[in-house]
Amino acid sequence: MNIRNLLPIILVLLLCSTQLPGQDFKDLVAMCWANNQQLKSQDFQLKQAEAALQEARGLYWPNLSFGTQYTLAAGGRAIDFPVGDLLNPVYSTLNQITGSQQFPSLENQSIQFLPNNFYDARFRVQQALFNPDLAINRELKSAQIDLKQLEIKAYKRELSKEVMNAYFQWQQAEQAISIFQEADTLLVEAARTTQSMLRNGIALPSALSRIESEQASLKAQQIDAATNAENAWIYLNYLLGPHEATRNAIVLDLPELPDSTSTASGSREELAQLDQAISMQQLAFDKEDRFYQPRLGAQLDLGSQAFDFNWAPYALLGISLTWNIYDGKQHKYRQEQARAAIDARVQQKAFATDQIDLQKKVAENNLRSSILQAKTFQPRIRATEKAYREVYRKYQEGSANYLELLDARTQITQARIANSLARFQAWSKWADYIYASASFPID
Repeated sequence: MNIRNLLPIILVLLLCSTQLPGQDFKDLVAMCWANNQQLKSQDFQLKQAEAALQEARGLYWPNLSFGTQYTLAAGGRAIDFPVGDLLNPVYSTLNQITGSQQFPSLENQSIQFLPNNFYDARFRVQQALFNPDLAINRELKSAQIDLKQLEIKAYKRELSKEVMNAYFQWQQAEQAISIFQEADTLLVEAARTTQSMLRNGIALPSALSRIESEQASLKAQQIDAATNAENAWIYLNYLLGPHEATRNAIVLDLPELPDSTSTASGSREELAQLDQAISMQQLAFDKEDRFYQPRLGAQLDLGSQAFDFNWAPYALLGISLTWNIYDGKQHKYRQEQARAAIDARVQQKAFATDQIDLQKKVAENNLRSSILQAKTFQPRIRATEKAYREVYRKYQEGSANYLELLDARTQITQARIANSLARFQAWSKWADYIYASASFPID
């Protein structure tokens, strides 16, 4: 096949194999997200906000309830009803006309206002026909869900940065252990050479004593580095939460230094949160803007009420209308408060945008500077290694003393430690830039 025909395929494969910024940390960060307790609590808060939205939607549906009341009463106010005085003359006349006693005499009655042995049982259906506050409430609950989702994403981004920096601190401490082990290997070789020179009468015993003292000092540094590595691992393990992965499985195959030119910027959740806050304040403004709109509702009662538990069904339909006329301009002042709050949020967003832009530029400059500084250490390391080999060769020949040898060894160790610090400092600045530019993908 012609090489020209292969070029498009090769380019596609290269593009497919290119990883996104932070892709190497995707599994570690996902592990942290899955096990972080604070993030889990925010997930429950999100579910709470979703349930509140469902509750707001339920206000559009009719409300059905059952209620009953039974009363026993004695005494209290009463009204005299002279039914006997009114009807007895008429009944007497009718008896005379008919020549019978079909119409008995009646006694005057005293009717109590308090019902005795009386019940009322009903099903009540309530339905809002027109209420602009319901729509505002539903939109507010929906906005709270969006705000909580943004809070979760912002916290996830913060966790991703924390995991990256914790990983770099752990790897830096682990590399320090390796550097001190290599330094110890050089001292062991120097001690072996010095012992051979002592046997041949070339070196003095003080040279061996000084090398052994240097080994003891290096041992203390190894212990300190091991403690730092263990503490860094404990913190990283704390961020990752319960997991079954071993330390070797967590080690990532990272380049020597990060790339400062392949990071694509995203949108920070803080700015989206401020946009959402502005929208919520706008809802408060709209609510006061609908102050003069009427509120209309309906209520239907289906039940029975009677004395002595008799059956007496009834139906009662009611329409309620509420129309605000005047409230001393309270709604106007509340609207002015909402407008002022919106203007304040707009200014906060402008300030936050400038801050984030500044943070991004500073992080980018720090990243480039740290990369350039880290690149300067490789020639210095090669120079110190070459100097050590020359001094060690001269030491074996007896033309260099042990102080020069120890100083050359110290220069190598210091250069390697400084290189390790500079390298992981560059990676730490990369993590800061990834956070500032919102480059890491948030689910």
